[in-house]
Amino acid sequence: MIAYNAVIDFLGVLILIYGFIILTENYIHSLVRHLQSQTIILSILIIIAGAYLKMWELIALGIFTLLFRALLIPELLLRGIKREHIWEHREFGVKAKSSIVMGIITAIIGIIAYAGIYRVLGTWNGMIPFILLLFGLLIIIMRRNALAQISGYIVEENALLYLGIVLYPIGFLLEVGILLDVIGAVLLAVILSAEKDYGPIEIEELSG
Repeated sequence: MIAYNAVIDFLGVLILIYGFIILTENYIHSLVRHLQSQTIILSILIIIAGAYLKMWELIALGIFTLLFRALLIPELLLRGIKREHIWEHREFGVKAKSSIVMGIITAIIGIIAYAGIYRVLGTWNGMIPFILLLFGLLIIIMRRNALAQISGYIVEENALLYLGIVLYPIGFLLEVGILLDVIGAVLLAVILSAEKDYGPIEIEELSG
C-alpha cells in the first residue's frame, strides 16, 4: 500500500510539473509534446491503479488514454502543423515571467483551498489533481488563441481523470474518459479546420 501510494504520488508530481510547463509554454510544437508527455504519465498512473485495484475498467481506460489521447491525437495534430505554413514559428504570446508568477499563486491558492476540502474528504490524495484543475482553468483564462485554450481543456481532462482515480476509482470513469476524449477531438478538429482556412483564430471569433 505504501509503495503504491508513493508511486502514484511521484507520477502525480510529474503530471503537475508538466501542467506548470504547459502553462508557460509559448510554442505550439513544444506545447503539444508537453501535453503528450503529461497524458502518457497519466495513462501509466491509471494502468497502475487499475492493476493494483484489480479493476479492468481502469486498465482499459489507461490503455485507451495512452493510444488515443497520448499517441494518436498529438501525432495527427503535429502532422497537420507541419503541412500548414501558418503554424511555422507559431507563438501564443505567453509571457513566461507572468505565467510563472500566476502559476505559483494558483498553486498556493489550490493548497489553501484544498485544506478546506480535506476537512470533508479526510484525504490529501486529491490535492495534486485539484491544483492541476486550477492550472487548466488558468490556461483557459490567460490565453486568447483558440488552440491554446484547447490545451487548457486537455489539462482539465487530465486533472478530472486523475482526481477520479485517486478519490473514486469506479468503472464509470471509463465512459467519462471516452466521452471527454471524443469532445476534445471534435473541438480540436473544428479549430484546426477553421485555422486552416482563416489563419490563427482568437476565441471570440468562434462565437461570432
